[in-house]
Amino acid sequence: MIVSLVGSDGAGKSTVSRLATERLFAAGTRAERVDRWDIIDNADYPATLFMRPDVLNTRICVAEMPSTSRFLFLMWSVTHALLGRTPEAGRPDKVTLLDGYWMKHAAGEIVYGLDSAWVEGVVSGLPRSEQVIYLRLDPHRAWERKVGRDVVPYECGMDPECSRDSFLTHQSRILGVLDDWAEQFGWLTVDAGEPLDEVVGRVVSTVSALSTTEQR
Repeated sequence: MIVSLVGSDGAGKSTVSRLATERLFAAGTRAERVDRWDIIDNADYPATLFMRPDVLNTRICVAEMPSTSRFLFLMWSVTHALLGRTPEAGRPDKVTLLDGYWMKHAAGEIVYGLDSAWVEGVVSGLPRSEQVIYLRLDPHRAWERKVGRDVVPYECGMDPECSRDSFLTHQSRILGVLDDWAEQFGWLTVDAGEPLDEVVGRVVSTVSALSTTEQR
């Protein structure tokens, strides 16, 4: 069973997915967290051992790609992270929490100019999520979380200065695409501005309910 945690930059996808997975596992649910960058320097993914073992370097290089190539690479990387593991690593009986999946990057590349119909056509062929949990956060709150930490030009409309205005403008556009998809596809929207423990608890309760239904 695949559950995807999505949201714009700074929404807390990585933190929430990690804590939710830990809490689910502690409660007896066979849960695992998968991220697109798991494929780097990881023996569980023998087909990607040609990649340099440096996530930061990979992210920098990906941002330099033309938009079409970048989008296809990102979709390949997250799909391979999900499906390309060795049989020992990819247990089929687990609940898989996908950190981000295709949604944010697809929205970002639409904002960067890719045709939305083509993007949606590409992602329609990817494995389906039983549940998408949309961690929605106002860009102003996201900036407060990220400023002084790891803001990169890719998150700021390719502004090399990574200014506040460029971040807010770019992330607002991404948020608009994600909001439209949340309504169109019926995603579960969670206010990511709420206290972290409450957000994690909402994710855990949602996954637990899905897991119980699946077992029936």
